[in-house]
Amino acid sequence: MKVVGVDIGGTNTELAVVDSNDGILKIRAFKTKSSNSFLQYIDDLSCQIKELTLDYSIDSIGIGAPNFDSKAQTFCPVNFPWDDLKPFNLKAHLQRLLNIPTFLINDANASAMAENRYGAGKKFKDFLIITVGTGLGGGIIINNQLFEGAFGYAGELGHTKIEGLDRQCNCGGMGCLETVVSANGIKKSYAINMKEIKSSVQTQIPSVKTIFDMAKNGDKRCKTVLNFTFEKLGQKMADFIHIVNPEAIIFCGNIAKSMECYLPIISGFCEEQLLDDFKGKIHFGISELLDDKMNVLGPASLAFSKAEELVS
Repeated sequence: MKVVGVDIGGTNTELAVVDSNDGILKIRAFKTKSSNSFLQYIDDLSCQIKELTLDYSIDSIGIGAPNFDSKAQTFCPVNFPWDDLKPFNLKAHLQRLLNIPTFLINDANASAMAENRYGAGKKFKDFLIITVGTGLGGGIIINNQLFEGAFGYAGELGHTKIEGLDRQCNCGGMGCLETVVSANGIKKSYAINMKEIKSSVQTQIPSVKTIFDMAKNGDKRCKTVLNFTFEKLGQKMADFIHIVNPEAIIFCGNIAKSMECYLPIISGFCEEQLLDDFKGKIHFGISELLDDKMNVLGPASLAFSKAEELVS
């Protein structure tokens, strides 16, 4: 069985043909914002997918899309730059164009599906996936099934609140966990620690990678920033564990590659907040798929699961 997996990212859109036995057979990408309008982007994406379907016999198409509403079956990437943005039913459009079953999923939930099929799901049937990158997202796997919620937004862990935190979030809210635990949050913590948050320009704040490297080399300021970041994450993990009762919490995303040595901080602060019945039972780990094109394997996993349902 072969499917097409598509990841609609803010910088790049990546597409892959994935075989159920042999993995990724072909991959291609184009700059998401190279299109002049939203409708042109839809046309560009459709042409790219169509070309792949001419080279391979495709059973289904899976797409990870930002701001996907599973009830309305539309997506509207509100952070994209085009003036003609409006909710668009990409599923119906591609099925009319290609006559291939097509399915969409919230981009954060796509990571959870990849982890369930190719990664942690082989060891755990109930787990949380936490994506730490530019922002903070999450996905919930229960009994080896993705829990999406009524509209496909379940797992928005980044927009839970930290008491007493007055940071403004891009969502419009105040005190969201994402304003601390994310690339942007780490930079903001560094700037606050430098007392430059109102005056500093972007070039005065090191990259997140540099902050991790400096902390590793003993820089006290960077160590303080990262310890604060992962203390807050650990404390919030306890809330999620009390609600979902998972076997494991798996971290993915670009920042997860640097988080291994901070897992004891996360688990330690989490354990302090847990009820006794939960203590010592949760596995904290880093995804093993970080270098395996997880972004396209997630939508491909959706396509496989839907195709398997159609033939069962």
